[in-house]
Parts: sequence; structure tokens; C-alpha cells
Amino acid sequence: MSLPEISIKRPVFATVVLAAMILMGIINYGKMNVDEMPDTSLPYVSVSITYEGAQPDPVDALVTQKVEEAVGEARGVKHIESTSREGEAEINVEFNFGVNPAEAAQEVRDKISAIRGELPDTVKEPVISRFDMNAQPVVSLAITSDTASLREISIFVDDVRKPRLQKISGVGQVTISGRQEREIQLLLDQEKLNTFGLAPAEVASQLRLVNQDVPAGKLKTDSQQLSVRTAGNFTAVQQFDTAIVATRDNTPIYFWQVGEVRDTIKDITSTARYDGHPAIGIAIGKQSGGNAVKVATAVKQELEQLKGELPAGMELQLVRDDAARVSESIAEVWFDLIIGSIFAVAIVFWFLGDWRSTVISALAIPASIASTFLFMKLAGFSINSMSLLGLSLSVGLLIDDAIVVIENIIRHRQMGKDAKQAAVDGTKEIALAVMATTFTVAAVFLPVGFMSGVDGQMFKEFGLSIAFAVLVSLFVSFTLTPMMAALYLPVGEPAMPRFLQRPWAYWQAGLARVTDWYGKTLAYLLQDFRGRVLGTASGLFLLSLCLFPLLGSTFMPTTDQAQFTAKVQAASDATAEAMDKQSAKLTQVLQQIPEVRHVYATTANREHNLFVQLVPKKERDRSQKEIIAEVRQRFNGIPGVRADFVESDDKPLAISVTGPSQAELVPLADAVQQELEKVQGVQDIASTYHAGLPNLNLALRDDRASDLGISSSSIGTTLQTLLSGTTVGKFGDKDERVDIRLRLSADGRSRTEMLRQVYVPSDRQVAGRAMLVPLSQVASWQYTTSASDVRRYDRQKEIRLTANVDGNSMGEANEAFFAQLENMEIPAGYKVGQAGASNDMDDSFANMTMALGLAVAFIFMILAAQFESYSEPFAIMFSLPLALIGALAGLFLAGSEISLVSLIGIMMLMGLVTKNAILLIDFAKQRMRQGQDCQAALVEAGCIRLRPILMTSLVIVFGMLPIALGLGPGAEARAPMAHAIIGGVITSTLLTLVVVPTVYELIHGRRSA
Repeated sequence: MSLPEISIKRPVFATVVLAAMILMGIINYGKMNVDEMPDTSLPYVSVSITYEGAQPDPVDALVTQKVEEAVGEARGVKHIESTSREGEAEINVEFNFGVNPAEAAQEVRDKISAIRGELPDTVKEPVISRFDMNAQPVVSLAITSDTASLREISIFVDDVRKPRLQKISGVGQVTISGRQEREIQLLLDQEKLNTFGLAPAEVASQLRLVNQDVPAGKLKTDSQQLSVRTAGNFTAVQQFDTAIVATRDNTPIYFWQVGEVRDTIKDITSTARYDGHPAIGIAIGKQSGGNAVKVATAVKQELEQLKGELPAGMELQLVRDDAARVSESIAEVWFDLIIGSIFAVAIVFWFLGDWRSTVISALAIPASIASTFLFMKLAGFSINSMSLLGLSLSVGLLIDDAIVVIENIIRHRQMGKDAKQAAVDGTKEIALAVMATTFTVAAVFLPVGFMSGVDGQMFKEFGLSIAFAVLVSLFVSFTLTPMMAALYLPVGEPAMPRFLQRPWAYWQAGLARVTDWYGKTLAYLLQDFRGRVLGTASGLFLLSLCLFPLLGSTFMPTTDQAQFTAKVQAASDATAEAMDKQSAKLTQVLQQIPEVRHVYATTANREHNLFVQLVPKKERDRSQKEIIAEVRQRFNGIPGVRADFVESDDKPLAISVTGPSQAELVPLADAVQQELEKVQGVQDIASTYHAGLPNLNLALRDDRASDLGISSSSIGTTLQTLLSGTTVGKFGDKDERVDIRLRLSADGRSRTEMLRQVYVPSDRQVAGRAMLVPLSQVASWQYTTSASDVRRYDRQKEIRLTANVDGNSMGEANEAFFAQLENMEIPAGYKVGQAGASNDMDDSFANMTMALGLAVAFIFMILAAQFESYSEPFAIMFSLPLALIGALAGLFLAGSEISLVSLIGIMMLMGLVTKNAILLIDFAKQRMRQGQDCQAALVEAGCIRLRPILMTSLVIVFGMLPIALGLGPGAEARAPMAHAIIGGVITSTLLTLVVVPTVYELIHGRRSA
């Protein structure tokens, strides 16, 4: 007994099975994670190492390269990126898919521990974390106050906010901008040091001795045990003044005699402003592989609890909220899905002219979607834009099978059969064709679901969600649809409002005339014009290929997210205070633009980072790109300011210049940048190399230094203590532990002449003490400039150029640039290549080409099995190039580019367009088995199947119309897929009705000959 017969004879059983699937789907929907996109992040492990006072080159040579060499031996390492800047090294290790992030982090930790002794002694303990340093934060906060100082806000953040945020599951890096940390500074006077004959190292050593608790052990009596310690830690700041730092001629020298004590803050390295007001910023990132929305939601819940703990006068501003943005995007996809479903149901109602048959068909949509969530949950999927987009695009497919079944049942009822018999016979007659069409669509997305790389991860949930949905819809069309048709589908006058009956009658009469005309035209063409039909179709296909060069290509379409980032490089010698003033001016310029809602500006590492939040897309007339163009124009009008704009995570164009030597790399990168500037449409070119960092290099006079017993180590230690300062202990104030930093006074650190007053301790002794030698006798110095940072990629020095593209596609810009690069001479050992999105695009297009080939192969196998023939499937597959005609035309007319999204749309077409051809050829074969000749069978099949073919095609087109319009947030990323599908469905439907019967008749004629 077939599935339709079981459902008709046992309707309660069928209803209960479907109700269980729907109920389980709804329950599991509430348990699924919500995210903007499927998780495509690779396992990242980031290593941060502080080397205070060191310039970028020594950091690179002494720290970064050694760490890279060690972690490069870890299993599964894909890429290593590093940045060495003043006093800091950052190494980002990217692992292959499938590597466990926790195991990767532990292996990196073990590799670094093995070489810890090879790193400089003054290097702080490496910080190893599981997050991507280059990733955008999921939540950003700013705390402002009109009454509290930044120091008071910093205390609140350090003591209350940061610890509680770090405890949240999934939270990775918590970065605080503008923080002011307390520090006890012991400021030395160089002249007084010289007067007493003291070296900074001697003072530092003595201060460490006098300010410490020393455990002495245990004292036991008959009745108790006591811990004994020497309580040497200072309890008041004033105690440092009376600390003895040395003795001369049996006379103690107190610290107040050579310096002064200040309870102050550390040197400011970063600042933050929110809408121009000074602020403390908190950027919260997620762990590698974490769920952005889940982390953002948990953070916001924690913030709600913390709001009541805000001290009076402080205000908390939510700067960036990925959860809200993702929720808007998900809601927009749901809106498209619902509107598309309404359009689809309206089309079905207009064709069938009966609300009962429409309801029976339409029930397939909610039943299939709800049930699909069960299988999505079992597969470990999340609710995201791609999985919901798959369901939204499949709305037409979900009702498609039910339409074909119900339309065929109605036809059998009109033959005079009773309801149950018509339901059984109608479903059986169309069953093989419906199964073939559904399996074809599912087979198309199997290769997509198992693609490798980032694109494979991104579209796995999209493709398999569609496959799950259409397979569920097939089950619904074989159970719910025939069962309800047998019970509730009488045949007679159309059940529709009276005011629609006359228009509908005219529509039916018109459709009948079109059907009659189509049958006569098809018979005429099959008789005498088969060659011209094929020639015309081939000509249109070749003509459509000419659109390829006009479309352009990109990796992913840029979306209007109502937010962007402007980066401005500050002068190489700019202080934190000067940068903060410039940041306020840049914020003021941005606030003059009416569409700008908020500006969050941070400064660090000599760079301004301005996060601009716009009013929602629906509330403004200008696009995000137009607003950025105005900002660019205003910023470029400010002397010394050149802005770099990022609309999403990164800019579309990236060129990597790598090689062994930084000295050779810089002129090569400059030459490459000049070539890139010549490419049409390229703008906002930015380089990771920033020259002009002023240095004062000291060169040791080896002969004099050797004679006087002076080493470069003693010079470096002395100057590091005087300038950067050295930590000589901790000061305990209640629960607070504050660094104690010994350094030269601010006045001394502001003059280069102070170097002539510096004395360096020698290895030789005079009167029992180290001899002090003037620095000027053993060293010379000169002014130089160097890069502000040194970057490396896969253990080669790298300078990366990034750019935006306007008025040209990313693919065209890349092609034009590398064509120009062929005329440029590149030194041996150096390489210029694509990076970032450009590299991802090439890999993705290659993967998609392979997946497309597999999809076509699967389609052929299913059709060959369906028709038990190796030749007849070619007639149906002839509809594939016919779909490409409309797909390219649709992209061209809509102004869309060839992208990963539009290629997925073209792949989806491969499954959609074969449905009509299968319905037509399957019916013709049934008639031929009953004794009709081929041409007559094809004509009758065309006439009878014209209504369901037009109905299903229009359902697909109107179901995707909301997506194609691209009105909501993030819609630009989805629209190209709908553009390709709508165009392809239109042309393939019209041409399939003529071309497929022609090709089939030729194949059948040759087989019969």
C-alpha cells in the first residue's frame, strides 16, 4: 500500500505523525542558537607579549620570530600573522578547520613554555588566549560622566565591570580604552644622582630590598605555632621619601634627596570619546568559535543587572550591539519568508480559483518549515540569515509539490471519479515526477553542504536546510495533501468571493486560449522548425555569455549595516594628548552630518578608530556609501588627515607584499601602491607600513667601552630605568596593589641634553663601588626614523595594502592591477599576491565550480534512474543553460555582481528549472506508453502541464520577490541570489515549454530509427 493510500484510509494516523513532526520542530526551534551567519571562524590562538621600552625591530628579532618558530611546529597551523610594535608583540595563529580550539591553545602554550628561557629577561609572561585579535568586538560600551573623573570611572571598570564581564561564558578578549591606572612614580633628578655618585640601578636595587615582606618561617611553642615575617612593605606613600637608597662615607642617602614621590597615573596610551565626551570604552570580543549573538545577549543581561550599581553621575552607553543588528537581520528574513508565502498562496488561489484547494496546498508551507527545524537541530544548525534564507527561497518549492498533486487530483475529480479514488489515482500518476523533481533539488545542494573552506561552512546550513525542507514537503504532499483532498475537496463552482468570480472567469478563458495557442504552436514547431528552435536557444545562450564581462565579480556583496569604521593615522610623533584633541575634532566633523547618530572614537598605537553609527536604513534617503563619500570629502579637506573606511569586517581589496628584508620591502610596497592607485575605482588605499617613527639610536664605541668596562647591557638597563622606568615593587593600599615605577622626572625625559648628564656603572670598582662613566664617553647617538610596527605573515615580513572599490567590481580591479603588475620587476625572493577577501573569492569560486559540476552530475544520475535511460535525461538537462540566460540577465538588470551569493542562486536554479521539464516529459512518456506517437504526446503533455508549470514558476518568482527588492537591513547580501533565480526561472520556463520537447523529440527519433 502506497503512502497516499495509507494517509487517505487512515487520516488520523497521518495527522498525528505530521503533528508530532511539527510540534518537535517548534520545540527545537526555541532551543537553537541564533547568529547572523553560520560559524565560519577558524580556530584562532592569539599570543600577546609585552617587552617594555623596546622598539619594533628588537621586538621582532628577539621575541616575535622566536615565538613564530616555536608555534609553527604545532599541528594544524594554517597561517601565522604577527605585529611587532613598540613594547609589544602580537602573534595570531590560525589553525585549520576541525582543530579543537582548546587543544590548539594548549599546544601553543606548551611550545612557548619550551622557549621561555630564550626570550629577554625583561619580557613579561606571554598572554595566550583563544580569540582572533583581528575580529570585531561583538559588544562595545562607553561609560561617561559629568561629575566623576576618568580615573574614578577606571576604578569602577577595573573593580566591578571587567571581572564580571570576563566570567561570562564565551567572552574572549575584554579591551579597555582610555583607562587611567594608578601608579606610584618615584621620579629621579639626574643632577642630584650625579652629585651623590649614584646609578639608577643602585637606587632600584635598594628600593626593592627595603619595600618587601620577608617570610622568616615558623615559631613553635608548647601550645601554638606562629608564622614569622618581616613586615617591610610601605603602608603610606610618604614612607618612600625616607627610604635609604644608598650610603656614602657612612652617611645614609634618602630618596627625598635624589627625587620626589608622586601618587599619579600611568602614562596614557589610549583614549576614548563617545559623541565627543571623554569616556572609558570597553570592547568585548568572543572566543574563537563562540556564538556572537549568544555572547552579546549574555553581556547585555549582565549589564542590566549592573545598571543599578552605577555610581551617581555615570552613564552607560551601548556603542555596538551585534545581537540587536542580527535580530533585525533575522527579523527581515522572516518578513521576506512570510510575505513570500502570502504571494505564493495568492498565486495558487488565482490559478485554482478555490479557497479549499488553496488552503490544502498552502498548509504545506508552515507544516514543512516547522518540521524542518527538527532536522536542522539534529544536524547542529543555528537560526541565522543563511539557514532562514534557504527556507525563504524554498517557499515556492514547499508548495510546489502540493500544487502539482492537488492540481492533478482536481483533474481526476473532473473525470467523474469519487473523492478518494481521485486522490489516490491523481497522486499515483504524478508521484514519480514529483519525487524526481524533489530529489533533483535536494541533490543539487548535497555538494554545497559538503564543500570545504569558509564558503563551505557558510553555505552548508543554507543548502542542507533547503534539502531538509523539500524532502519534508515531499512527505507532506504525499500524506496531508491527498488526505485532505479526499475529505474536503468537492468539485463544482469555484469557492471564492463573488466579486472575484467574473475576473477569474475571464482569466480562465484567457488561460484556455493561451493553452490552445501554445499547443498549436508547439505542434507546428515540432513538425517543421526544430532546427530553428535549437538555433535560437543556442544563440540566446551565447548572447547571454557576453554579459559576464559586464557583471563584475566580488566575494560577498557589501551590505548597508547602518554603521562603519573610519580609521585615521596620526603623526608618528603624536602624543596621546595630541591624539585625543584631534579625535575630538574628527568627531565634531562627523556629528555635522545629519545621518550620523553616534560616534565612538578610540585612539591607540598612533591610530584613530572612529566607529560611526547611522540612523536606520529605512529612516534616511542616502545610502551608507553616499554618506561615507561625504565623510571622505570632509576628512580629506583637513590638513594631514587621510581616512581609511571599513564597512564590514575588512575592505574588499587586499594585496600582500612579502619578503625577507624590511629595507627591500618598503620601496617595493611603495611601487606596488603606485600601480594600485592607477586602477580605476580604487580608493582609500591604506598600507600597514607607517614610516617616520622618530628614534634616537645609541651606538656603542667598542674600544672605549671595553677599556672602561662598560657593556651595552648596562647602558640599556640604565636608560630603560630612566626613560621607560622600572617596576621596583608593589604598593598595597587596602585591596589595591599598585605598581611602583622608578624613572627620571618628566622634565628630564623631555630633553635630549639629559643624555650628556647620564652616568653608566662600570664593571670596575673604585673605593669598593662601581665606577660611573659618562654616557657620552662610550656612546654616540643620532636621529633616525623607523617603521611604527613590523608585520609578518607566515614568517615572512609583510606590508599589506588594502583598498575600497567604487564604480568597479573587486574582480575587475584585481584583474586590472595584476595586469599592470606584469610590467613591474619584482626582486627575487619577494612576492606580490592577493590576500583577504580577494584570495577567498578565488578559492570560493573554484569550490563553487566543482560543486556545480557535481550538482549537474547528480541531476543526470537521478534523471537516468527515473527514465531508465542515458540519453533522455539530456532533453531535460537542456533546460539548465536556458536558466543561465535569465540568471545573467537578471543580475545585469538588477546591477548585481557575480559573487558567492549569486553563484549559490545559479546553483539553486539547476534544481528548480528541471522540475518543469520533468513534469512535461514524464506525462509525455505516460501517453507514449499508452500508444500515442511522440509528437502528439509532447503536445498533449505541454497543454495539460502548462497550468501547473506556470503556477509553480510564478509561485517561485513571487515568493522570492521580497528578497529581490532588498529593502531591509543586510538585504543587499541576499538580493543577488533572488535576482539570479527570478531571471533564470522566467527564461527557463518560457524556453523549456518549447526547447525541451524539441530536444526530446530529436533524441526519441534517433533512438527509434
